[in-house]
Amino acid sequence: MPETANGAKIELDEVMLAMDVVDTLRHHQAVLERELGADDHDRALIEKVRRIYAGQGIAVTDDVIAAGVEALRKDRFSYRPPQESFQLRLARLYVNRGRWAKRAALSVAALLTIYLIYRFAVLAPKKQAILQQAQALQALKAMPDKLANERARILSEAREDGARRKAGALYRDAMAAVARGDGAAVNKGYAGLRRLYAKLTQQYRLRIVSRPGQRSGVWRVPANNPKARNYYLIVEAVDADGKRLALPVTSEEDGKTRIVEQWGLRVGPDLFEQVKRDKMDDGIINRNMVGFKKRGYRAPEYTIPTTGGAITRW
Repeated sequence: MPETANGAKIELDEVMLAMDVVDTLRHHQAVLERELGADDHDRALIEKVRRIYAGQGIAVTDDVIAAGVEALRKDRFSYRPPQESFQLRLARLYVNRGRWAKRAALSVAALLTIYLIYRFAVLAPKKQAILQQAQALQALKAMPDKLANERARILSEAREDGARRKAGALYRDAMAAVARGDGAAVNKGYAGLRRLYAKLTQQYRLRIVSRPGQRSGVWRVPANNPKARNYYLIVEAVDADGKRLALPVTSEEDGKTRIVEQWGLRVGPDLFEQVKRDKMDDGIINRNMVGFKKRGYRAPEYTIPTTGGAITRW
């Protein structure tokens, strides 16, 4: 066993030395080929290698140098790249698997990002639009029955021809909008019918505001006639339980309709002064009722002389 191990070590050392000799020969071969002829080439090369190793204190036999020259001629100990083959490509893919995996992950991430953007920026809005169109179409199909029912409710409550004519006009316009597929106009007509019904079913009394710290009347100078005065009593609507109601009132000054709990009702100067004296007498307006709204009618009936004009700000 020791001899075998020692022999293997000697053989390996000789192989390594021969490889080193070949490497040294390669470094000096080009120079010698330029400087010497073919006949002197081998001798000069061997002599040069012997001097190099002697200068380094390494003993190299002539046999080893000769073997190195022979190996150099046969191009031994030189790397020759393998020929291209399918197995070689697979091996390269395996060696570079980390880099390819990173590229593949980036590609997958990019494709996923593109898909998500397309899904949420393109597909989702389209799907939502289609769903909304389908819902709108379904709702439109149900509107004729709803419009007819609302008109029937109004006709059963109305006690005046004006309310009936109004209901008929709203119904016809809404049905025409159904025929042309105009959902916005249909909804507008339906909302108008509902408001008309709510107005018809309301019942309340109109009274002059008569509370400490609150005005019961105001007068205004009209913009187009600085020498005149317009007089208003401040009124409010109260239901059967005494609850104050908020109602839509249109101002004759700017034409705007506002939802208010109090507004100014236009009266003549004589009535205005009468109410003023009544309140100044003891701080209480004894005759404070000015009108009432009955079920089945759109507008209240007034128990005092009034144009019906109103203001919503003072």
